[in-house]
Parts: sequence; structure tokens; C-alpha cells
Amino acid sequence: MKRQLKITADGSHTLFVPALNETYHSMYGALQESLHVFIDAGFRYATVQNGQSPLRVLEIGFGTGLNALLTWDEATQKQIPVYYEAIEKYPLSEKEAAALNYASHEKLYDIHRVAWETPVALSPYFTLCKRMTDLLHYNPEGQFDVIYFDAFAPTVQPELWSEAVFCKLHTALRSGGVLVTYSSKGIVKTALRTAGFEVQRLSGAIGKRHMLRAIKI
Repeated sequence: MKRQLKITADGSHTLFVPALNETYHSMYGALQESLHVFIDAGFRYATVQNGQSPLRVLEIGFGTGLNALLTWDEATQKQIPVYYEAIEKYPLSEKEAAALNYASHEKLYDIHRVAWETPVALSPYFTLCKRMTDLLHYNPEGQFDVIYFDAFAPTVQPELWSEAVFCKLHTALRSGGVLVTYSSKGIVKTALRTAGFEVQRLSGAIGKRHMLRAIKI
């Protein structure tokens, strides 16, 4: 997959896919979007619910590794052991990953160099397991506390935002677990509710009015 490096409004990098006319992150700011949607509304929310208990995080769309990097930082700061599983069909090359300008470069390098298909303990607080697959063929094992749903937009990959997919992810969450996503489209809310989630519409990251947090009751 051909990708081009882009600078977003907050100075952080994202990647642009010409074939899809789509970027990996918001052009208003990759870093601020990840922090707002996945860390604040997802990870931090789950830590409040779980206290200091270990957390299991599932990311749909590993991409640049930014969400994993920020989660590792957050887990270390809060001293909460995290198991982080991520799926990605088109991994970045070593050259692409090295070009990214995110903070904690050494951690980002570690995230991208670890082997696929096996859990790797990168620190006492962060174990990473990367799966090279797509969502339609992925079958989660065990249950998770948080799901970062970071697939390309529904207009680009509508098959990934279906009721069937969200039913599978609903099963993969423990009771009280949450799924967070940057998209707040009506079809996404409907699919999540039909799959059994309680859906909350929250303020979106800069440049977007809303985002969604879905809770398994």
C-alpha cells in the first residue's frame, strides 16, 4: 500500500493513502485526536472503572503505532499493567516507522520492531501482541476492557462498521467494557446499538463535533 507522510495541524505526523484518499489521522492533529478519543475517552475512562487492575486493550487498526505508544506512556505513568493487542493488515515498513516524528522515539521503535503473532513484554506495564490480519477474519481470544476502533472511515471501509462486526466486538468485551471511536455517523450509532451497546455521544477532537463511546452493559 503506497503511503505519504503528512504533517497535521498540531505538528505530529500522519500517513496519507492516495488510493483511498484517506489519512490515518485527523489533519487537525494526529496526536491530539489520539489523546482525546482513545486515551481520554477510552483508556482513562476504563482505569476509573477498574481502578488499578490490569487492563486488556484491543486496537482495531494499529497503523502508525501512535495509540499503542500513548497507551504505554499512560500505563507507565499510572503503573497499571496493560496487555495490548492490535490488528493491522498493512504494517508499516521499518523506513516508514522511522520517519514518524512522535515523542518517545525509542519506545516507538520497540513497538514497530517486535515480532508479530506473539505477546512481547516491552516493560513491566506494557505487553504488546500484534496480529497481521484484517478485522473480518480476526477472532478475538479472551475478553477486553477497552477497544480502540480506529479503522478507516465508514465511507472508505463500510464493511468494517457493520452490525456483524460490532456484534463480534461486543462479545470480545467484558461486561462494563467500552469501545471508543472517532466516528459519530448515524449508521455507526445504529449498528452499535443493534449489536447491544449503550452508545454515548461525546465531544469530538479538534475539528470534529462528536465522537462515540459504546458501553457493554
